[in-house]
Amino acid sequence: MQKHWFAPFVFAAALLWTSGGLADEVTASVEKGARWLMAQQNPDGGYGPYGESEQLRLKNTSDVGVTAFALYAVARFQRITGAGESPSSTRAVDFLLSRQQPDGGFYDTRDPTLQNYKTSVVVLALNALDRVKYAKVIQKAQGFIKSQQFSEEDGHIEGKSLGYGGVGYGSKTRPDNSNTQFGAEALAESGLSGSDELWKRVAVFVTRTLNSEDVDPLLKDLKIGTTRDGGARYAPDETRGPEETLADGTRVFSSYGSMSYAALKTLLYANVKKDDKRVQGLFAWISKHFSVKENPGMATRANPKAGLHGLYYYYHTMAKALSVYGEPIIKDARGVEHRWAKELSDHLLSLQHAEGYWQNTSDRWYENIAALDTSYAIVALSECVSELAKETGAPGREKKPND
Repeated sequence: MQKHWFAPFVFAAALLWTSGGLADEVTASVEKGARWLMAQQNPDGGYGPYGESEQLRLKNTSDVGVTAFALYAVARFQRITGAGESPSSTRAVDFLLSRQQPDGGFYDTRDPTLQNYKTSVVVLALNALDRVKYAKVIQKAQGFIKSQQFSEEDGHIEGKSLGYGGVGYGSKTRPDNSNTQFGAEALAESGLSGSDELWKRVAVFVTRTLNSEDVDPLLKDLKIGTTRDGGARYAPDETRGPEETLADGTRVFSSYGSMSYAALKTLLYANVKKDDKRVQGLFAWISKHFSVKENPGMATRANPKAGLHGLYYYYHTMAKALSVYGEPIIKDARGVEHRWAKELSDHLLSLQHAEGYWQNTSDRWYENIAALDTSYAIVALSECVSELAKETGAPGREKKPND
C-alpha cells in the first residue's frame, strides 16, 4: 500500500493553515491518524478485526461497519486536503460495494447485524467521497434506510406506537436514538428533501426520548416519566445511564451526553427550528454538562468509570451536533465559557498515541477496536477544523465534492 500518496496535499494544507493557529496542529493530527488508519487496511480492502473472529462470527473478512467508518474518516481527511481518492480508499469502496444487498442495505449476509448503522455510515462515506459518482448506489441505500423507519406503512400509529418515527438496527428491530441519528444524518447529508414526510415522524420519535417538562400522552399511559432536565435518553423507554422506578410504578430514564447530542442534531436535520423549546432544552442540558473528559450522565457512584463508555462515539457526535447547531461558545453551569472546537481538539490531540491512533480504555460498544476509535476521532477533528476556520477566517475549510 502507498503510505505517502497524499504528502503533497498535506504540505499544501499546512501552508493554507499557517494563519489558522491551532487548526494546522489539528490538520497534522488528522493526517497522522489517517496515515496510521490506511496502514491497517486488511487484505480484502476492509478494516477492523480480520481472520477468524468470534466477535463477528466470520472468517477471513473485514467488518462492514468498521470499514465504512474508516473510509468515512479517510474521506473527511481527503476533503480537508483536497486530495482525490487514494488507492486504499478505492479498495475500501470496492469492498463495501460488494456488500450492497438487493434491498439497498450494506451488510454481509453471513453477519446481518447492525444493518441500518452500517448502511448509514457507508452512505456518509460515499457522499463525502463523491455524491455524483456514487449517486445510484446512494439512492438505493437511501431507500433501505427509509424503509427501516417505524411508520403507518407497517401499522405503526403516532398515538399508539412507542417506536413511531424511529429507526432501529435493521429488520424493523426496536428503534433508538443512535440508529435514528445515523439514518437521519445519512439521508440529510446525501440530499433527501427536507419536505419528505420522514422528517415529521423522526421529530415525533426523538421528542419522545427527551426528558422535557412535557410528557407525551402515550408515555403517560405507559407510566414513563421524565427527569425534566431537557436532555435525551437512548429510547423512549430505555437509557444507558441510571434509571429508577417511582413509588407509583412510573419509570424514569436518565439523560446522557452522546444521546443528547444525537437528539439535538437529529431534530435540526428534521427541520425543527433552533429556537424550539425542545432544541433549547437539549442545548441547555449540553451546556450545563459540557465535558471533553467523559460521556456525561453515564458515570455513577457504583461505576465511576462508566463515563468512558462510548467515549469516542461521544466525541464524534458532539462535534457534529455542535457544528450543525452553529454556536462556537458554550457556557456551562458555572458560567464558564468553552470554545468547544478548541477544547475538544486540544483534548483529542492529547489522547493520540505516538503512532497516530486513538483507542478507548473501555471496550464497551466495540471501542477496544483502534481503527474504529481512530475513525471517530478523525471525523470529530475534521468538524473542529471547519469550526476553527470559521472562527479565525482562515482559508482551508473542508471542500465537499461536487460543490
